[in-house]
Amino acid sequence: MEYAQGIGSLQQPPSTSVEQLAAQLEHPSAQAIWSRALEVFGDEAKARSWMDSPRDAFGGRTPQDLVATGDFSEQRRVLETLLRIDYGVFS
Repeated sequence: MEYAQGIGSLQQPPSTSVEQLAAQLEHPSAQAIWSRALEVFGDEAKARSWMDSPRDAFGGRTPQDLVATGDFSEQRRVLETLLRIDYGVFS
């Protein structure tokens, strides 16, 4: 999460609003997942690396494999994992 510089500065708001996140979770899409990966990892190379690497959380499949299924429940799993990474929830 980014923070404004300087003493006494306030935390900057997230790029994606709570309402947008709720809508994305209800109707996940490949574009929403990619956008979230870019937000979480901060650049395209890191996001692509994460999306293209097999993950234990997905039974050894890559996040991109799950996104490519077109199955909302599989896409939601990827989006939920990105949210957990972003918010530091590792369970």
